[in-house]
Amino acid sequence: MGKLRLLTIILVLVVFCGCVQQKADSRAFFCPADACEERIISAIKSANSTIDVAMYSFTSQKIGQALGDAQKRNVRVRVVMDRLQSASGSSVTQEGLADDGIETRIYDRATLHDKFAIIDEKVVLTGSYNWTKNANESNRENLLMLFDRGIAEEYENEFFTLWIEAG
Repeated sequence: MGKLRLLTIILVLVVFCGCVQQKADSRAFFCPADACEERIISAIKSANSTIDVAMYSFTSQKIGQALGDAQKRNVRVRVVMDRLQSASGSSVTQEGLADDGIETRIYDRATLHDKFAIIDEKVVLTGSYNWTKNANESNRENLLMLFDRGIAEEYENEFFTLWIEAG
């Protein structure tokens, strides 16, 4: 009886101090088979308050339009893009995003090879998937959707660093 009581106390303490984490909900998609572009657009459409994006290569006009539509719904949208990739002729432009009221910064300290978005500070989209036609139709890519506030907070911290450095 003493061992059972001790184990119960330990369990209560572990749960109380937050030492036990519940398994984070997540989904993995592999493109082009899993229609990653549509999944990203659907996630953007679900946003209620914020979308922060750090993207290496961004040529998808459909995703750009979804971000613009989110901004029009009063979702705060911010995008940091790589300097060289954003200068390519097929890239979604800083000016185009700005026309939709989206705050955009160009990262020029190093290659910004990140590919992530944080939605409502609780959903993270990340993986090898650039927001491009090739990624959607031709390349073998992966996209992870993580539904975890703790992980989202870590990505928000990284986004904030990139945002300030691109300032």
